[in-house]
Amino acid sequence: MSEARANSTKTVCVVRGPLPADGTPEFTLPDEPGLEAFAIHLPCADEPAEHPDDVTAVAMAWLDGPPDPAAPQRWFPDAHVDAYLVDEHVRVDYNKDWPDGIESPGVRRISFVRAAPGLSRGEMARHWSDVHWPIARVHHPGLWRYVQNVVVEPITPDAPAVDGIAELHFRSIADLRDRFYDSDEGRQIVAEDVRAFLDRGAGWRVLARETWLRS
Repeated sequence: MSEARANSTKTVCVVRGPLPADGTPEFTLPDEPGLEAFAIHLPCADEPAEHPDDVTAVAMAWLDGPPDPAAPQRWFPDAHVDAYLVDEHVRVDYNKDWPDGIESPGVRRISFVRAAPGLSRGEMARHWSDVHWPIARVHHPGLWRYVQNVVVEPITPDAPAVDGIAELHFRSIADLRDRFYDSDEGRQIVAEDVRAFLDRGAGWRVLARETWLRS
């Protein structure tokens, strides 16, 4: 599924703002020239919240060229948007066999991360790819889809500093709870490596359900 977007540019948008009165935001496919794919991620309403209170959604857009800096705000005119241009690396991919507009199976944990003190973004990215990914492949048996997004640059003004955006998709909430790690030893190995390249106190995450509006 990712091969069709290999030559696209990817933008990740954090949509912030109050929820509508009924608590269920609705989003439509943006009318944007060159938009090749678009997915929306809404925080899980039936699971404990992991995200900041003002986060309404996380959107991901693939375009056939460089993004217009004004585009993310056009897509969500009634919200505040922090948008990032990213370099996408799909490590594990699912086979999407459901139609667009239907909520994807399972849950996705999206983490916005900062490099550990003393590391540049490039150094963090190399460790994430060359060291952490082989560890994650062994010790995260429940991963259904795993994407590493290295931030190239913020697109919107005043977007908070972010160095990477991780997407960990699980086929079910049970897989997240019971098959995130292969063992207690694996959990410790992963945690020790994460401390080597990420600033654990500087990031945040959201547990969300994904819907492709165009894939």
